[in-house]
Amino acid sequence: MNIAVASDARVDLTLGVLGPTVVLHDGRAVAVGGPAPRTLLCRLVIANGRFVSIDALVDCLWPHDPPPSARITAQGYLSVLRRALEPGRLPRQPGRVLTRDGAGYALRLELVTLDADRFGTAVTQGRDLLAGGDARSALVRFDEALALWRGPAYADCADHEFVVAESQRLQELRTGAVEHRLAALIALGAHETAAAQLRAFLAEHPLRERGWALLAQALYRAGRQGDALAALGDARHRLMDELGVEPGPELAALHHDILDQAFTPVPSPFIDRGGATRSSSNLPHSISALVGRVGERQVVSDLLSRHRLVTLTGAGGMGKTRLALAVAAARRDADGPWFVELAGLHEPAVLAGRLCAALQITGTGGLDTLIAALRSRAMLIVLDNCEHLADAVSALVSALLSACPNVRVLTTSRQSLRVDGEHLFEVPPLSSGVEGEAVALFIARAAAVLGGWSPGAQERRLIARLCAALDGMPLAIEFAAAQCRVLSPRQILEHLDDRFALLAGERTSSRHTTLLGLMDSWYELLSDPERESLQALAVFEGGFGLPAAKAVTGRSDILVDLTSLVEKSLVTVVTVVNGDDRRYGMLETIRQYALRRTPAERRDALGGRHTAWIRELADVAGDELRGPDSPTWMRLLHIESDNVRAAMRRASAAGDTAAVLRIAGGLYWFWYRQGRVDDGLHYLEPALRQADPRIHGHALAARAAMGLALLRYVSGARGQVAEALAVAARHGAATEDLGVRAQVLATIAYFEAGDGAVHAAVQHAAEALALAQLVGHHATAAEALMCLGEAQRRSGLAVQAEATLANALREAGLCGHGWATVSALWLMSKVELSLDRPGQAAVLVRRMLEEAHRGADTTGWLVSVAMHAHLMARAGRAEDAAELLGTVRSLGDRVGYQAEAMDAELAGYLAEIPSGSPPDRFAAAEARGRDRSVEQTMAWLRSAPPFGDQRVEGVVVAGELESSGSWTPVRFPQCASRSSSSAGSRLASDGRQSRSLK
Repeated sequence: MNIAVASDARVDLTLGVLGPTVVLHDGRAVAVGGPAPRTLLCRLVIANGRFVSIDALVDCLWPHDPPPSARITAQGYLSVLRRALEPGRLPRQPGRVLTRDGAGYALRLELVTLDADRFGTAVTQGRDLLAGGDARSALVRFDEALALWRGPAYADCADHEFVVAESQRLQELRTGAVEHRLAALIALGAHETAAAQLRAFLAEHPLRERGWALLAQALYRAGRQGDALAALGDARHRLMDELGVEPGPELAALHHDILDQAFTPVPSPFIDRGGATRSSSNLPHSISALVGRVGERQVVSDLLSRHRLVTLTGAGGMGKTRLALAVAAARRDADGPWFVELAGLHEPAVLAGRLCAALQITGTGGLDTLIAALRSRAMLIVLDNCEHLADAVSALVSALLSACPNVRVLTTSRQSLRVDGEHLFEVPPLSSGVEGEAVALFIARAAAVLGGWSPGAQERRLIARLCAALDGMPLAIEFAAAQCRVLSPRQILEHLDDRFALLAGERTSSRHTTLLGLMDSWYELLSDPERESLQALAVFEGGFGLPAAKAVTGRSDILVDLTSLVEKSLVTVVTVVNGDDRRYGMLETIRQYALRRTPAERRDALGGRHTAWIRELADVAGDELRGPDSPTWMRLLHIESDNVRAAMRRASAAGDTAAVLRIAGGLYWFWYRQGRVDDGLHYLEPALRQADPRIHGHALAARAAMGLALLRYVSGARGQVAEALAVAARHGAATEDLGVRAQVLATIAYFEAGDGAVHAAVQHAAEALALAQLVGHHATAAEALMCLGEAQRRSGLAVQAEATLANALREAGLCGHGWATVSALWLMSKVELSLDRPGQAAVLVRRMLEEAHRGADTTGWLVSVAMHAHLMARAGRAEDAAELLGTVRSLGDRVGYQAEAMDAELAGYLAEIPSGSPPDRFAAAEARGRDRSVEQTMAWLRSAPPFGDQRVEGVVVAGELESSGSWTPVRFPQCASRSSSSAGSRLASDGRQSRSLK
């Protein structure tokens, strides 16, 4: 049902309680928060529109010992809930879905779609249809109803007293719906299928008399009178043993009717025109319910309503068959739908005969017979598992659709049929996350083998990681869930390195009895060139582009096999880079299998090529990360991070110290700016200990040591920075590469200025500046000027510092050095604060924010948000500051970076924020900020009203220096200047280390 949430904006809002609590806007899940907001939502749903007092809501969260701030905290949770339910609601606008009246809250359920209501309505309609003799329509309604269940009702708060009665009511209705569905199957003549499913049902519900009656009916109508009487005998024993009662009158009467053969055991098929002897359909019905796939079912149904041929593609085990059956079962075709399994068929010549047999068409079994029987039919035919017969299926389907205008075909295949009019739908992995479909499937299947199971929040997070490692592949997840009889989810995750041995358990309900068997089946269908290409491309981790594929495989024509592998769903197009270049990837399960099939010698050779490619990428990146194309390179390296880690891991394991140093020397700026500390430190520290200048050269070691210093700094290990700087200084003094010497000196000056060693910082910054100008390295010159300005600021020379930093900003702008721009703006804002000009500081910090965001500079961006928080607190906006502080800490935790740990002044700024508001209000505001993403924070800050006096006097805005005329810009010393270059000359003379670097 559509609801208005703000002005004219309208969204479709659905609440789900038949399993873990979910909120959907326009079919998309939105974050509801943790267990507490979910519990409150369930309590309000059960209230059925009645107002619930705040005290009652507190009681449901803390039934025994509520904290002193319980009411305020509960109201904070309700605010989180309202934002999830009404994202477009304006501030202070009354709630429309979650309303308040005095001290109570209520949900207007008439404005939302509740899955429990949809379930009850569908069951009622199904019962009415079944009673009216329309078993087929009834079956569809029951399937739709049962598909809404994703786990136990109100699963997030199943142990709360307020939910017990409603949960039991819904579970009883669900059990009854399963019985009604099985009765519909019997009415449609699917007696054997119904009997098999009834035995499984009665194993779980052995005291359901109606279930036993249905089982006896199904067996008797299938011609198994003895088995039917035996089932009734089992029912009597169960009831007597466990309840001490005789079977009821329905079972007694049924026993009498079977003995007297009061009804016909096997219904007679009817003859239809075209020579077909048939039932209304032959769709198999799965014993286990399909989990999720609501959006996919709708998309495929819409495609079938517009097109006569739809092919579901995707990797094996992705659930194509289950999706096709679910879509087919929901259709209303007059003469179908029908299901044709092709997995065991290997002779193209008998394909038409297989269809005739499946559709119960008598005659010669050829294509002409098939077309004659179906020419006037209106039906859907599902052709399952077509890839090994693609050419034959293409020819048959083309002929069938041309001659039979009311026939539609839904196929499942790992590749397109390439038939005119075919529309493809690639079945995606199950949705990820704690509340995603993959986790719901794992829990449902694990609960079946464990006799019921409801994992807690921490275990659900672990299961989400496990399902992500299994690529969201339904088959792999089901195999993994079956292992819960032996292993915990944590143990399963820990053993995934050998997933094909771990997930090798037999599964009798599918043609895929093991994961390895599934992989073997599609691998055998590949040509030799396709197999070799798949093996070669499996060396990539996290995807690859076409140039990388050519470089690593050594084949300029790799596109031919790559196209074929994409068409066969073994390689996927995973993203679009810069709007047009395609990128490719493999599901991890397929990648691991391809590596398993690669000979060891070839695997080593491919790994060596992959490492060489990353090494060359790092060589180029070292300079580009300090230039105008830095944003592009930051994003590229972010995309290639998995490949970088793989190359570093491989080179380190092989003892290839030179490769580790080269990669680290080129990429440490990326790691530093993104806060990716672990990526560098894990391999860089041991490699530096093994570095031999006679083999690797001083320049390579110096760059790597600078990277180590910066990574230790950003990780908060300030005490270990000096050690790395000493290594960088030693190698910097020994190298003949003046550009590297300049970078080393600038890096040392950076830390000296930050630590207050202003005299040493000035000296080293001047040396770095002279050398940078000597070799024409503007980026290093900008860094040197920035360090010089910081040293002046620390010395209390605010006006001189402002001028020097302005020049650093200008120099950084000329060469496009984004990091130097962000850093200079930060230091300039500190100067403005020292001069008690917070408004001008705010202008600089706002520009710093935009520059860091544009350059994908994570650490710089977090510092700029932290500075915004400080400035807002100074302006009296304490709760806004607390929200930003929550954002900084939450996003910093995700990358392992804490802004205050790297700068004592910033730590002091942030430490003052909590004092600006009461503790409970501060905590609630900080919690709100923790839910914000980067883009949400940017939007919020861009729309926030100005704070403080932001008149600009003598600060740099938008790249232009707007000066009040109170100071003169510093002039860069010329390369030929004796006084300016003397410090650098001491390093350049004969390789001797200057006294200041010892």
